[in-house]
Amino acid sequence: MALATLSLDEIDRLGELLAKIPEPFIPMEADMLDGYLTALALMKNPPEQQDWMPLIFDMEGRERAHLKEPEQSELRKLILRRGGQLEAAILNEKPIDPIIYEAEDDEGNPVDGPESIEALSSFSNGFSAACSMWPELLKNQSKAVQAALVGILRYETKDEEDADEETHSILSDIDESVAFLNLDEAVADLEACVQEIAEVTRAEDIAAQQKQQRPRSNKRR
Repeated sequence: MALATLSLDEIDRLGELLAKIPEPFIPMEADMLDGYLTALALMKNPPEQQDWMPLIFDMEGRERAHLKEPEQSELRKLILRRGGQLEAAILNEKPIDPIIYEAEDDEGNPVDGPESIEALSSFSNGFSAACSMWPELLKNQSKAVQAALVGILRYETKDEEDADEETHSILSDIDESVAFLNLDEAVADLEACVQEIAEVTRAEDIAAQQKQQRPRSNKRR
């Protein structure tokens, strides 16, 4: 059964619940979570839920990072629904429509033009976090996958001193001369990069999904 798409109110609620996880824990924000879940959805052999879920509540993976019930259960359900929604978009070859918080200037006003693309950094950070923990995508030898990873990781808040070998190799290939005029162009390119990776790493699942949705022929007996 297909999971219901999260409404705007539910996306806001997801962000609110993540923000309510108390200090000293460091939860992901909703836009970073989207990048994290997208990377997991692109993996042919993703980690078990018990391994990837705790890092959402605390990026250091501390076990006591959680909310009181029933809010903790509500948060888990929203995360799983969003993850399923992203995977369904990937397998159906549709844009993932990432959660994005617009970049703002010092006065809190949304910025336009190339500066607005900074809004993708959190998504890219989440994507990179998943790849660093489970480097299946980074180790993929497909040129198409490697090129698409560059297209996603180029927005990451870079700290090359802390990057592992595979991540450093990807970062070193990023061509900063490729620029987009605005956030809409950058998002469209990011969504295309996600699908290019999926066409390699989730090819069998995409084919199975297409076969499942193909209408059956009505033959007369």
